[in-house]
Amino acid sequence: MEYKMRPLKTMDIFKMSKILKKLNVKLDVNEKITQKQMGAQMIQRVVENLHLAEGEVNAFLAELVGIDAKEFAELPIEDTLQIIALFKEQKGLASFLSAAGK
Repeated sequence: MEYKMRPLKTMDIFKMSKILKKLNVKLDVNEKITQKQMGAQMIQRVVENLHLAEGEVNAFLAELVGIDAKEFAELPIEDTLQIIALFKEQKGLASFLSAAGK
């Protein structure tokens, strides 16, 4: 299935901030890191502690693609990986993660 992801909004910063705090994720933000590198860095750190915020992560990603969190949790892994890839490609992701990680 093909998914479309809505653009990130201001309200998403607060949701991501809660997720990052719950996962105890601190991002290394500097000018030389690309958006894709930051997205990959965040995904790697999140995966290590995902069990600590499973519900919040499912709800957040589900909302971005317009589905229910319970439905998201039951997706085939290929679909989940597609949605994560869409998230990593979001315009302004580096700024978004920087704001959420403060």
